[in-house]
Amino acid sequence: GVDLPEAAGPERPLRVLLANPSDIRHLLATVARRRRHGLPPVHFYICEHQIEVLARHLLLLQIVADWELPVRQRATVFLEVFGNAHVQERTQRYIHRCAKELEALVCDGRGALEDLVDLDSLKYRDRDALVAAFKSWDPKVLYDVATLRDHRLRAHLATRYDARAGIVDWDYQMRVKPAASIIHSTLYKEWRLSGLAFEFGDQRYDQPNRTLGSYAEGFLKKGKDQGIKKEILGFWTDVVNSPYFSFGVDTHDRPSPGTGSALKPRSETDMAKNKGQAFGRGVETAAQFAENLFYVANAGTGTEQHRHHTVEIAVFNLLSYLWEIETGEPYAMTKDHDIYSGLGNDASDMAWAAQQSAGGSKEGTAQAEGEAQSEAAAEAARREQALSRASCIVESLTDLRVTLLKGGVDDLMAKAQTEGQAYFGGFFDVAHLSPNSEHHLQDPRFQSLLARKQTAGQAVGHGGVETTPGRVTATVVVDTGKFIVPMTGEQEKQLEAKVDEFASVNGLEKRRAASTPAFAVYKAAKGK
Repeated sequence: GVDLPEAAGPERPLRVLLANPSDIRHLLATVARRRRHGLPPVHFYICEHQIEVLARHLLLLQIVADWELPVRQRATVFLEVFGNAHVQERTQRYIHRCAKELEALVCDGRGALEDLVDLDSLKYRDRDALVAAFKSWDPKVLYDVATLRDHRLRAHLATRYDARAGIVDWDYQMRVKPAASIIHSTLYKEWRLSGLAFEFGDQRYDQPNRTLGSYAEGFLKKGKDQGIKKEILGFWTDVVNSPYFSFGVDTHDRPSPGTGSALKPRSETDMAKNKGQAFGRGVETAAQFAENLFYVANAGTGTEQHRHHTVEIAVFNLLSYLWEIETGEPYAMTKDHDIYSGLGNDASDMAWAAQQSAGGSKEGTAQAEGEAQSEAAAEAARREQALSRASCIVESLTDLRVTLLKGGVDDLMAKAQTEGQAYFGGFFDVAHLSPNSEHHLQDPRFQSLLARKQTAGQAVGHGGVETTPGRVTATVVVDTGKFIVPMTGEQEKQLEAKVDEFASVNGLEKRRAASTPAFAVYKAAKGK
């Protein structure tokens, strides 16, 4: 994790910039684990170039905040919407319902997210574009995701398209497996070829995921408007770097994550050693169970095989986030290798499971009456549990705010330069830069966005004291090239060196490695 910057304090919230993150994993992790640090007030600012990406952020937040859905079902729906090109028919109906609620949020300020999300920084035309994006998720709107995705694959592979299965296998063996062997080859290849990343049970994923539709600038090649620039609707999301990297390659609550070792296979010997170390430090058994999700059979023999895979890790992480937000307690498995065992006697989960198993069966009057009584008891338990969790949810979301911004870091820097502290000048305590934003580190104006320690100066009128900005106190976190599949190992090292060089332009230096090799942490260089 990242240490709490010294610029933040009880008098104001911790201000966090997420520059073009393309997902909300950092937001979810922070919200879930904020209670461990005394629930400090936090204000997120998420900027994206495409309005459709902001619309997806809102949808995923809406799913997280749908407290009526059981935790297990909410986790699977979240991942299905997040990573699949096709979804189930019931999920499509659910997306449409959420879109209606989000329209009310944007237009009238009403909805489940009204106290969490701040849209005041969006222009009215951007709000209109958000509503248009929500309307495009209507099942009646034509969106042939299979054809559009195939166009992307053909454009990417060109003459190699007919050999795509071999190319995907090469990418997996050379880049994906060394970085995160928990991603099984079958899962990665299926996603690369069909766009299906997360499957749960014997379900049919045959409806297009319209939330992945977006616009990109292009030139018309035919017709009377040939050569004119126009925004083209298509499938413009990534077709090489899988969604597994966001939630499915590591877990936070492990006894010995370490730098780099978090992604290495765990053999039976390693497990026994870590188990002894864990209990020696007083770490709970649940943390060891989380470690065992990375158990590798036959380690070192050339026939290694993970007992679990990336989809299970992703579900475990989502369960952990949602559970801690709702209960205030870290999610803890009670049975080794069973990711759902931490739900225990969760009333909402039991009610949902009973409803799924009933499934409209008619086995006779006695059984129907028994099922009715069981469902009534489950409903009573669910209501009692919901009341006890309500206050915890309110606590988890208190002093938390998410502001959506249209644009990029360059827009923020321009405002900071022209308007000063009124618009993001010396504003952010933490800035996370995605690979699409890391180049801004070489811009000397980037430093104007970072919080600084205020130093008291000479006295001014009316008993005040003039303050001058001192050294930078903010923390900058950037993504490394660890999970960028098209890169080679050498290019990954070159990127790391180049980012270090960029950071030095703004007086920043790498202080330490982050908790995983996927991130690098920068702070002000000593003496500056």
